[in-house]
Amino acid sequence: MGRIPISLNKYLIGPLEFLFLGIYAFEMKKLIFTSFLLFISTLSFAEVAKLKYSTDFLLEKVLEKKNLKKRSDIPLPVFFYASNTSLVQFQDAIEKQWGFRPDMITNAFAAINNEIYILDEAEYYKKSGRCMDDSVVHELVHYVQVKYLNWDLNDESLEWDAIDIQSAFRDEFCPVSKR
Repeated sequence: MGRIPISLNKYLIGPLEFLFLGIYAFEMKKLIFTSFLLFISTLSFAEVAKLKYSTDFLLEKVLEKKNLKKRSDIPLPVFFYASNTSLVQFQDAIEKQWGFRPDMITNAFAAINNEIYILDEAEYYKKSGRCMDDSVVHELVHYVQVKYLNWDLNDESLEWDAIDIQSAFRDEFCPVSKR
């Protein structure tokens, strides 16, 4: 007695397993993001990276890739760089969008506030073989996706769109020497 028949058992466990998998996937995303933040936190902030190009030029290149024209009726995003922005400001700006308060500032487009946050640690870009301009391009793609095209940032395919445009920009405008 006391045992649940096997056929009934699968119906009781199935929804619990489904719930567990959903929680597991969310926790894994948080773990990956936290690991990224820990990696970045090991870098020193001795040297601040500088843009090679103006943000106007970078937006122009993003709009070209998206076959769009600059619209004066859409406000430009405000840029904040990690070296001179408080963590609390970043957390307040991004918490609703991400569903948590990050432990440090990283590259992000805060759609609600129309703000772009950029990590400007020179060593990070040297170690990753990138330039800060391509990070700005990536976030500007998200700005265009939301403000020009009214797309929903919850669509994960938008990240691939941003990565494709970022990579093309990097290849053309800021190639970094290979180690």
